[in-house]
Amino acid sequence: MAGSRLSNPEDDSTKKRKRDVNEADTRPKRSKAQQGIPSNGHGQAESSADGNLESETNLQSGGLLNQKGSGVEDIVSRSHDGETGWRISKPMGGRMLDIDPILTRDDQRSTILIRFRYLILTYNTSVQVYTASDSLLLRRIPIGAVDTPASKGTSPATIVATKLSLQNPEYVWVACSDGHIYHVKWTETNEAHRSFQTVTGTAKAITVTVASTDVPGAVADIVVVAESNKSNWMELTAYGGDILSSPLSKSILTVKKPDDGLHLIESSQDGLVLVGAFNDSLFLGVASQEQSTGFEKLHYDFFSFDVPDLVTTLDFRVYPASALSGNRGKGRRDSDKIVDVIVGGARGAIYLYHDALSRSQSLGKSNPPKEGIQAQKFHWHRKAVHAVKWSRDGNYMISGGSENVLVMWQMDTVRKDFLPHLSGSIENIVVSASGSSYVVHLDDNSTMVLSTAEMKPTTYVSGIQSAAVETATPKDLLVRRVWSVANKVRRPIPAAIKATEPSKLHVCVGNGRQATMTGDFSAPLLQSFDLETFMSVSKQALARTQPTDANLTNKGYAIEEPLVTHIAFSADGKWLASVDDWVPSNRDVGTASGDIGDQFLEERHESYLKFWQVNGEDNSIALVSRINAPHATSHPETVLDLASDAASTCFATIAGDGVVRLWRPKTRQQEGSRSSDRNADFTWVCSRLIPIGDGLGRDAIVDIPNDASGAVKAQGRIAFSEDGSTLFAAFGALDVGAVYVINAASGEVVKILEGLWKGRLHSLRVLSQYLIVLSEELHVYDVVGDDLRYGIIVPKVSKSDELLQLAVDSVSGHFAVTLPLGNTSSIGVFHPSEPEPLIVRSTPHRVVSLVSVPGTSGFVALDDVAQIWTITEGSNTSTILAAQPLQDLRLDSASQEADDSKQAIVFKGDAESDDEMEEARNADEDVEMEDNDEVQTNVIPQQYLADIFDAAPAFAGASIEDMFYKVTGLLATKPLSAATV
Repeated sequence: MAGSRLSNPEDDSTKKRKRDVNEADTRPKRSKAQQGIPSNGHGQAESSADGNLESETNLQSGGLLNQKGSGVEDIVSRSHDGETGWRISKPMGGRMLDIDPILTRDDQRSTILIRFRYLILTYNTSVQVYTASDSLLLRRIPIGAVDTPASKGTSPATIVATKLSLQNPEYVWVACSDGHIYHVKWTETNEAHRSFQTVTGTAKAITVTVASTDVPGAVADIVVVAESNKSNWMELTAYGGDILSSPLSKSILTVKKPDDGLHLIESSQDGLVLVGAFNDSLFLGVASQEQSTGFEKLHYDFFSFDVPDLVTTLDFRVYPASALSGNRGKGRRDSDKIVDVIVGGARGAIYLYHDALSRSQSLGKSNPPKEGIQAQKFHWHRKAVHAVKWSRDGNYMISGGSENVLVMWQMDTVRKDFLPHLSGSIENIVVSASGSSYVVHLDDNSTMVLSTAEMKPTTYVSGIQSAAVETATPKDLLVRRVWSVANKVRRPIPAAIKATEPSKLHVCVGNGRQATMTGDFSAPLLQSFDLETFMSVSKQALARTQPTDANLTNKGYAIEEPLVTHIAFSADGKWLASVDDWVPSNRDVGTASGDIGDQFLEERHESYLKFWQVNGEDNSIALVSRINAPHATSHPETVLDLASDAASTCFATIAGDGVVRLWRPKTRQQEGSRSSDRNADFTWVCSRLIPIGDGLGRDAIVDIPNDASGAVKAQGRIAFSEDGSTLFAAFGALDVGAVYVINAASGEVVKILEGLWKGRLHSLRVLSQYLIVLSEELHVYDVVGDDLRYGIIVPKVSKSDELLQLAVDSVSGHFAVTLPLGNTSSIGVFHPSEPEPLIVRSTPHRVVSLVSVPGTSGFVALDDVAQIWTITEGSNTSTILAAQPLQDLRLDSASQEADDSKQAIVFKGDAESDDEMEEARNADEDVEMEDNDEVQTNVIPQQYLADIFDAAPAFAGASIEDMFYKVTGLLATKPLSAATV
């Protein structure tokens, strides 16, 4: 983020920034241009002839300030020198991509023994491995250049496909859109990934087949890549030989089709059959030889025909002709292969092509050619079919789409069974090798493994389910529809962290990515996410939702859900306040226009302030009070901001009526009840009403001239001081407005500060004695010293700056600012007394939420692909407790070293008996593969562990990384000296 300083702290002309309430004219006025700002030629603001401020906003790489004397590179390098430097972690989590998950087999063996099933999921920048037995994250493997920001002016590469290696099941092939195909060992984290690049530098889809090698019984992987550098052209290229060092390539098919469509390709386990689709064309390829004899002799005969719809998904099964019964098997050899193909279309139909291969071969030999292959049609889905798969025995077909329903089709009777009320649209379905499980990936960033016997989940993995951008066109929008899905997040996502639980992030989410991004914005649910285990804890509705209904009008438009605009926890963490807002769509007005239409929208406007009681045992929340239209004039007013008092149980709201309301709990004692205070019922009431803007409410801004659009919208932000004694409320329109300093106890406006914002008001925060205001300019005002410390012009890098955000860290005394830069963001950390940022970093995606937690140092940022970034200070021992990226902890290296040393470790407690010690040794002997007699036992007294884990409360403890290395230090064995030997 590049900007220009507005003033120096020493500038006397900027110190007089307040106005007493008893002055004659207390009506807010437009801020005047600052005088006396030096012009030093280094990008600082200069006064033009008409008195307006001008700034040089040319953007430097990742910079917040445009000062030639102190480059951003110098600032960043200084931030890492010594123990006091700030740092930004590597991304954690992410968004699961529309790629089939991989479920390994129970009995799978390679160079190591794989005892359990593992679930391998593909995220936007990594491959993550989970244990299917307990749903825990085992390792996160970043993928090459995808895990790092792209160079300026280019878009970062995306992962397009992941396939398990047939040669060695310990590896997966990962294809990226830039044509790089990575060979990733998913059983380890620190191994460097080898790769090769495709001929065209593109990759749309891949599949893996095998070919024989010179070693008897051994096979080698052949990677078939669907490449396309033109919208109406696709080429299948096979890569083999020494594939990672000097790969051989061979073009096996070229398909030309108008328009753009999905690229799909699948292969049989033996690699003898290929089935793919491009746009509305389906093609089948069969190897010319029964046994592959090497890459040089690889050859496929292809047959293609058109499908009645755009192909969105496909699957096929191969079985011998001997399995056919009756007339269907007549005239065939038992060794003949039967290929049945099912295809899902963009308009909701499923097409089944029986014996597609032989019919395609017959169609190709006929002269003149026949019309085509007839298909059996199944139609239940309202929109596109997102996924369709065969069961292992071929008796069932499983499909899913945007209806949140898993459909199981019985092929003989065409009977349908349903698993309804899923938490999101179905994106991918995978049938396990044994057929006993279904893996279902949903678009709410979750994946579960269902047992086919009971249709109950045995494994569930969920990431952060906040709004996220899509890397490709959604399948439902491959055909024209009246509704649309936004391609970017257009507003900050409400999020909060309780002071009593600094490791849990609470963020507003919707019913799946597609539902969230449809219409204006939909986020009526609150998700609690544990940053230590990186698992979803719970999800609860804060506003009205329609997750399982047909969420469409009779004209095909999406029904918009209420939007939760603000959330905040009380200081003790026992209460949660939320604000949800709903306004009818303009199309609901119909033919009415002008004042009549506006009046209709205002009257139907819904605004609710809700107070929820937090259960301390399971952290569930229960609605206690709902305030309908907490601010209202002739119609409900939109609540502009919500703030929580850090020193007491009190919330404050401000709205367009120019009134600040304080809300406090009140005991609700029923008649005849003798309940104790512990079990008392509460209700929330407005304890104080404070008019600002000269007490005229909405009339306080009537003298403000209209802008070009003719509409003036009130702006308001509110914040408590750290001790709760003072309340700061900013109210006005555009750059006309003031900050009102209010005595929270009496409700009296004691001071009015003018000229602290310009243009759109984004945030107002209090840090110690400083008031920080973020708008088109960043102002830091010293309330005690009555001094404007400094101001920075925020560069206008795009038309929309809605994702400008501010958060303060009261423990370390710093604040952070995020600035959207196109499809990326820049994060800067400042000290209130210095205009130079302590650290500046760019993220490859836009930050949509920035929060801190009371009593803990550091910040948590959430981007628009559901990745978490932590910003912490290295020297601070009370940093935010969050899961560190697994590659940073080097857990795999530690495990390998432990295996090499063959040491069994036992933690000895105070009440541990000799029998328990013996059981621990026996359990360890069961785990060891060999040389059990040489195992040495290392006993760690409990007191040593208590000194590490109980040194400080949980919210002020050391980072997980520091504790990890302290524990491993206790376990390290000193080498024997030469004298001892």
